[in-house]
Amino acid sequence: MAREARGTTVAEVAAALKLSPRQIEAIENEDFSRLSGATFIRGFVRNYAKLLKIDAAPLLAALEDMTVLPVAVLNAPVDVGVKMPSANGRQGKGYLVGTLLALCVLGVALASYFDLIDFRQLLTYREAPTAAVQPQLMQSPVVQPSVQPMAAGQPPATGEQPVEAPRQAGMAEEPAKDPALRQMVFSFEGSSWVEVKDLSGRIIFSQMNPKGTTQVVEGHPPFQLVVGNASNVRLQYNDQPVDLRPHTRVEVARLTLE
Repeated sequence: MAREARGTTVAEVAAALKLSPRQIEAIENEDFSRLSGATFIRGFVRNYAKLLKIDAAPLLAALEDMTVLPVAVLNAPVDVGVKMPSANGRQGKGYLVGTLLALCVLGVALASYFDLIDFRQLLTYREAPTAAVQPQLMQSPVVQPSVQPMAAGQPPATGEQPVEAPRQAGMAEEPAKDPALRQMVFSFEGSSWVEVKDLSGRIIFSQMNPKGTTQVVEGHPPFQLVVGNASNVRLQYNDQPVDLRPHTRVEVARLTLE
């Protein structure tokens, strides 16, 4: 009656109490056989009254007077055929392992007593390889090279040729110097770019040179020179100084050396 007065449906109450509509209908119809137990029924009724904002005490008192409330029964689990381990089972396994070990020891003792197993032969076999290897190592002959003295002036044996002593490095013949080569020496009092082409027009020197360095360039004349920052460059050609000023335009000297 309180639920219908609020205009609330059974489904809405079931959703609010986290129950099924079937359980709400069972509570309202007092069909408690469809519910689980007296303890749960009291909880359901108390929560239902709280939801509808009515006093739950008279409802719970009415439940106490009822003698048909179901009682929850705990049933023992059905045997599924799986045996739990027990102390007696462990002791049984221990006895079995001990019996097997005792039988193995007894079998070895009987075999030794009746000479079925010759332990002395086994020990001799294990020690034999070491003893056999050591004499072979000690008796290995050492081959010494055979050196026979040779009398002074005696020629070498037949089939052997005398070996010529190698020349010393200082006695190697130096290649003849090309008389057509000419030499230029650049001394740089400031950073300068220099490019030099030889007789064939091939560039034989081309790089930036830092201040305080000297470069020696050799080749076949005539040479075509391009010297940057020429006022800071000193040039010698065949040990003769070359004046770059007449050939300089905007700090770049262009000239030909014959």
